[in-house]
Amino acid sequence: MAEVGEEEPLDREGRIQARRQRIAERNSESSEDVKRIEHEKEMESRSNQQIAETRAHIKALTTEGESEVTAVRIARDQQENERRISQEVSRQARRRKLLYEAEGSARQNAVVAMKWSSLVDKEVAQELKAEIEAQREACDGIIEVKDSLLAEFRLELKQRDEEYVKALKKQAEDVDDLLEQMGRQLASLRQMHEEEVDEVETSFMQERHERMQAHEAEVQALMSRRREREESYLEARKHRIEEDQRRLEAARVQAAEDYSVLKIKLETEIQTLEKQLEEMRATYQLNQEKLDYNYRVLVERDTENTTTIKHQKRKLTRMADVLSALRAKHAREEKRYKQENAELTEDYKRVTEQFKDLQAKFQHFEESDTRRYRDVWQMNEEIVTGLMRKVLQADKIIHEQQLGLHWFPPSEQLFVAGRGDGGSTHPASSADSAAVSSRGSVDNDGVQRMLGLLCDEAGFLVEQKVLKLLEPLPVEEQNLLKIDSILKVLGVQGAADLQKLLSFFVADAESGELIHPNDAMKAIKAFIEEHQRGTRDSLGQSSRSLASTQGAQGPRGEEREFWERMSSVISGKTYRVWGALERALQRYHTLLTSRSGVIDEVRDLQQQNDELKALLNQYLSSKINEDLHVPPTHTIRLDGSSFHGG
Repeated sequence: MAEVGEEEPLDREGRIQARRQRIAERNSESSEDVKRIEHEKEMESRSNQQIAETRAHIKALTTEGESEVTAVRIARDQQENERRISQEVSRQARRRKLLYEAEGSARQNAVVAMKWSSLVDKEVAQELKAEIEAQREACDGIIEVKDSLLAEFRLELKQRDEEYVKALKKQAEDVDDLLEQMGRQLASLRQMHEEEVDEVETSFMQERHERMQAHEAEVQALMSRRREREESYLEARKHRIEEDQRRLEAARVQAAEDYSVLKIKLETEIQTLEKQLEEMRATYQLNQEKLDYNYRVLVERDTENTTTIKHQKRKLTRMADVLSALRAKHAREEKRYKQENAELTEDYKRVTEQFKDLQAKFQHFEESDTRRYRDVWQMNEEIVTGLMRKVLQADKIIHEQQLGLHWFPPSEQLFVAGRGDGGSTHPASSADSAAVSSRGSVDNDGVQRMLGLLCDEAGFLVEQKVLKLLEPLPVEEQNLLKIDSILKVLGVQGAADLQKLLSFFVADAESGELIHPNDAMKAIKAFIEEHQRGTRDSLGQSSRSLASTQGAQGPRGEEREFWERMSSVISGKTYRVWGALERALQRYHTLLTSRSGVIDEVRDLQQQNDELKALLNQYLSSKINEDLHVPPTHTIRLDGSSFHGG
């Protein structure tokens, strides 16, 4: 037992050495991984370089073909220009000839005309004949000059026709040469494409071969490392076995000493152990049957797995065919989407220009509408003011004439206060411009580096539609627009927010060193949480100050103040007095209307009474009453006043 205690420190040292060896092997593996990654990057750059060279060759060949076709067109344009210049010179020469001939023929015609008057005075026939012959010769000379000029023009016209035919032939030859040259260029371009494709494919195959070699070398290195580890493990196991054998030998000596002591005890336990052995044999038999059953189950499962593997291999073959079809479809779709991207880029540029024009028009019409609105408001304000003055005049009449009370006019400040000059600036636009100017005021090295880090690490915050629209733009403009979109998503609206965001990205305030790119997402999350807390804290204050701010700024506050002043011209007490007066006047009007009806009825009754009195007097004064034994005058008692009145 003492020897075992002495050997424990040795085992601890061995474990320490083994742990150090594993750490060294792990470090070597990480360095090999780094070398492998650098090698892969180098091979990728080689293939990308080959693709760039291929594109440069194709572009150079295309440019050369376009320059040759352009040279043919330039030469033809030069010939056409020279032809037109020569035609213009010829036309000017013909015009001068016609002018000279016209002047000469006019002089000769004048001479001939002057001689005709002198022929009349000739009396001698021979002289007259001689003069006439001279006149005929002069006329023939004039005609001859004109005929020669006409022949010259006809000859020039014939030459022009021949030149036109030659020009048509030359043009046909140029077209044929151009077509032939274009065919040669097309063939050379096709051949160049094929050669460059072969070179790119060769480059990729070479890269594939190099990668396979690198991977094979890596696999060989891993296998050799495993072999070394297995050897070291076997060596350590061998040492452990030797150590265990040595310990076993020591334990055997100790057991020999204890054997005589334990022999009697063991012999007494043999019978118990034999009984237990029989029980264990029965248990082993049962376990053997279970293992046989499990073995058969595993064999059946292995058969099923083999069938499944075959099905999966056939499925892999079908999926390879589907993959090739999808690659072809991907190539077609990529070509179509590139064309669609180009069209959308043109549409985007056109829509951008239209948006700028629309923005300028909108600003113009906004100013015009604002002026028109202020004019209409001024007019309506004058109308409302006039109506309110009429209402005050009516209130004065009601107080003084109807109620008999003294009327106190309101202050004239109600009608003159609050009239602005019609111009105001929109608070939102001023705030936006202030935010933009404040954002632009922060421009230092730390902010620039932080924005570059945001553009590289937080590009996922930009929408895919925006990224597609930014593809045709230069890299600097793409970065600027990406940074602007990211800042809008993060809620950065001014210099204070920008400095606050910078504080989350600074690792060392003294040196101005930024955090590692891997920690950029943590900084963005921390800024968003802090910004949201600040937004919630300031939301209550902004909502409380919103009413006072809106009342003090903009034309809406002036309008609200104007309508409040107009609504306060007539107080609530005056409205109640008007209501009571209106109800009393309505009752009085009802009474007067009823009295007017009664007066009309009384007038009708008086008229009927007068008619009846006249009829009664007529009956009483009739002469027939004298013949009656009892006249009506004896039975009717009449009031003397009324009778005489009748």
